[in-house]
Amino acid sequence: MTVLRDPFLRRWFVSVTLAEAAGFAIPVIVGGILSVLAAPAGVVYPAMVLAGAGEGCLLGLGQSIGFGPTVPRGRWILVTVAGAATAWSIGMLPSSLGGIDFGSPGMIVLGAVLGCALLLSIPTLQWLVLRRLVPRRRTAFWIPVNAGAWAAGIVWTLVPSPFIDENTPAPALFGVYLLAGLLMAGTVAVLTGFAARRVVSAAP
Repeated sequence: MTVLRDPFLRRWFVSVTLAEAAGFAIPVIVGGILSVLAAPAGVVYPAMVLAGAGEGCLLGLGQSIGFGPTVPRGRWILVTVAGAATAWSIGMLPSSLGGIDFGSPGMIVLGAVLGCALLLSIPTLQWLVLRRLVPRRRTAFWIPVNAGAWAAGIVWTLVPSPFIDENTPAPALFGVYLLAGLLMAGTVAVLTGFAARRVVSAAP
């Protein structure tokens, strides 16, 4: 496989997969604790957004390691944290808002718009860093490639839903979602690796 033979892709895959898998464990654990405590929505929403920011911090760290010296690590982590917090603030809205008919045409359209915003939040903010390092025309692909990668990766986190309920033991629940997070992380890492290598090759 190209990923195994290419030193850059190998470093990217390992660092991004491990970092994102560890980062995703933060909202999984926080969400599990809040569920056990039956915390109100007013507590759950900000707590999960903060947990998502923690995920973004580790993701940004893993990606900056994969990029090497091409990107400024501190700035990259900062924008990734902001993007992840934005994504989680959008993703938590459906479960936090009650009494809304999400099946109405207006809400379906709004949901589609917010879904796109969720997928674009991280790569768009990251691109604002990349465009200062590499000519804009050579980095614009970063946004759609990453949005598509996250769209594919997030599917793994939806797979466990039909097989779990309130009677599922906590250890099994955590294990299933941590595995889903690992598969999501690996998917995102593979699908973004070639784009990351292209950014590095275009850098001065």
